[in-house]
Amino acid sequence: MYSVLVVDDEKNIRERLVQSFPWSENGFQVIGSARDGREALDMMEQHVPDVVMTDILMPEMNGIELAKEIQAAHPQIKVLILSAYDDFKYAQDAIRYGVKGYLLKPLMKSEFVDMLQGIALELRKDEELEKGTITGDDSHEEAMLIELVKGNNVHAHAAPWLHDYLRIAVCSFERRFVQELGLFMRQFITQAARDFWKESDTPVLFYGNHLVLFIHDKRPISKYELKGKLERYSEFVKESIFSSYGKQCILSIGIGNMMGGAESAGTSFNQAIFSLSYSSFYEQGSIIFYQDLSAPQSEGSFKERTNEQISVAMDALIQSVFTQNKNETASRIRGFFDALEQGKRLSLGEIQIVYSECILSLLLKAKDRRIILPSLDKKQALEQIYAAESLADLKKWFKATLESIMDHPGQERDHDENRYVLLAKQHVHSRLSEKITLEEMAQQLFIHPAYFSSIFKKETGQNFIDYVNEVRVRKAVELLKSKDCKIKEISITVGFHNHSYFNKVFKKVIGVNPLEFRSHYTS
Repeated sequence: MYSVLVVDDEKNIRERLVQSFPWSENGFQVIGSARDGREALDMMEQHVPDVVMTDILMPEMNGIELAKEIQAAHPQIKVLILSAYDDFKYAQDAIRYGVKGYLLKPLMKSEFVDMLQGIALELRKDEELEKGTITGDDSHEEAMLIELVKGNNVHAHAAPWLHDYLRIAVCSFERRFVQELGLFMRQFITQAARDFWKESDTPVLFYGNHLVLFIHDKRPISKYELKGKLERYSEFVKESIFSSYGKQCILSIGIGNMMGGAESAGTSFNQAIFSLSYSSFYEQGSIIFYQDLSAPQSEGSFKERTNEQISVAMDALIQSVFTQNKNETASRIRGFFDALEQGKRLSLGEIQIVYSECILSLLLKAKDRRIILPSLDKKQALEQIYAAESLADLKKWFKATLESIMDHPGQERDHDENRYVLLAKQHVHSRLSEKITLEEMAQQLFIHPAYFSSIFKKETGQNFIDYVNEVRVRKAVELLKSKDCKIKEISITVGFHNHSYFNKVFKKVIGVNPLEFRSHYTS
């Protein structure tokens, strides 16, 4: 097994990474954990790991400083960045110090497993290179290409194209297809790429789960010239795989900046890998140039302003749904999408939290207005949100869901018992921090508990206690957006005196636990 050192200053996150993630199933073993870069370096004096997974912002020595030290002392170590701070400046520094992967909190298991599997394949290929056991007719070229992307022994190679202008393009297949990438499929895709790029004599390498193209020319390589060719290449690969194997695949491509020689191939490769970390913000099968990922504003209040804009856009969108104005709602949907994508600073996991909050708010406001939304089921909606693999999937589903609501508007409930339900709701909102039970509520209304339970379920479509929990969670959501309140204090404020139960209910309603939710809004 390959060894891993986990570095994070937050104890609960560090312990969860060590104990709860599927390391061994993917060929890895955690040999230790450290709370900052300095402690990690001390541990590496005793045992040098194959992989270091580190947070960015930590005391004593941050993740970027740690990556710099590792590159100088142990360049063979694969460094993975894990952070809630999707900051372009940090990414530029990480690229300079050879970081091989980027994961954003809250960490999604599928993303984590994909990266681990790719890193394991890279490590095996590195071992073959070190032992001189790479076999095949192209073994010498493959060994050279691996050293180029790692930035090792660059000047030891004499291929004529190494003096040309160079851009590295990294091709990534969708998760479903990656699971089918056996040896023969890799060889087929590699040969297909060589056939397409034969005229320009472009070297091709399968490294980890990615196909790497070393695009070179004696004259500068224009982005616009290259994009058209990459689009044709993507279609060629997809058609070749379908005609030979009957399998559909989607190819995303990240492209590093143009470099003036082979000594910078490793930098262009790292830029291409980083570009792919933004693929969830684009349509599937996108071509993403590193040069297009412009640096966001540096003010510390940027994320706070973004969150405020998202909240305003969300409220306006929900209000428009109830007005049944399709043109206005279409405009509000676009505004909501724009607010989410501003600066491309949020991870897919963070955006999923926002979508789940929007759906929950929409359902609660409908209940308070005594409106049934027959086309929107909370459980199914949350499952759809967290099953999405890209922002494009989420946008498509969300837009279709709201359009369905507009096409099938809710109807007001008009039962005689509404006055009991309305009184119960008023009681819940006014005494949120107090103990509230179905029996006590029925006693307040002077009706039998079973009868109250029946009319509340018939009127609202849910059990009374489930409604109480949803209202409490909505209040907790508002409080969690502020750093001033501790999570345990919020739990008590909204009526959950058992912190574990609060976590359980919050995750059931929102889809993530309170700590993960806060990390999105306050980081």
